[in-house]
Amino acid sequence: MLQAYTGYDLVIAGSFLLTDPVVEAARANPATHYLLVDPIVVPSGPSNLAVLTFRNDQAAFLAGALAGIVTQTGVVAGVYGPEGANDRGNRAGFEHGALYARPGVRALGAYQPAQDGSPYLNPVWGADQARAFASERADVIFGAGGTTGEGALLGAAQSGIVCLGADIDASNDPGCLLATSMKFVDRGVRMTVADAIAGRWQGGTRALGLAENAVGLSPGLRPPQPGQLEQVQSIADLLAAGKLTTGA
Repeated sequence: MLQAYTGYDLVIAGSFLLTDPVVEAARANPATHYLLVDPIVVPSGPSNLAVLTFRNDQAAFLAGALAGIVTQTGVVAGVYGPEGANDRGNRAGFEHGALYARPGVRALGAYQPAQDGSPYLNPVWGADQARAFASERADVIFGAGGTTGEGALLGAAQSGIVCLGADIDASNDPGCLLATSMKFVDRGVRMTVADAIAGRWQGGTRALGLAENAVGLSPGLRPPQPGQLEQVQSIADLLAAGKLTTGA
């Protein structure tokens, strides 16, 4: 399919399912520039291939910080996918953010079991895990990892506690959502296209985060209070300036 675009200056592949085909196309067509957006596994390739990744760990750190700010019980929890690189980054960022905002907070977490035949696609397990954490006094749940994470948000809503999501569409807001950690793919693509037009093409992998305004938090149906948002913004500024690390 990608071979049909041979001869174009720039071809953008916006799905991790295209990872192998875009690498093959880039090697076969060195005069064409290729951009692969947000793959699950970052490939190596020729100099005409650029790969955009996003600092999910920074966005998760902000979610954790918000959780640490709003928790009343001092217990927060995260429900994640099956321990891939993004899942580990989300967990590290969330837990470090919570501890930064509230030292001494108890941060619980669980990865979707590796033997589960539906990675990122098990909302029933996600909801069950969220309810289990609620029974351990967690009053803020972070659900990250496809529909597995969305299930955790539903479990939080059923338990009457607040939740934080990862890349949750507004139409899927279960009603408990304070905010969702986001990657702004369109901004990253625009930056890369602008560089290509200006003759500043750079192959290889580029990780975009808060410094590039490419990740952040988006308010949910139950947005935080203004003072809480100001605290999170101060933390975001420190992360963007490289004065804080996420632990990932």
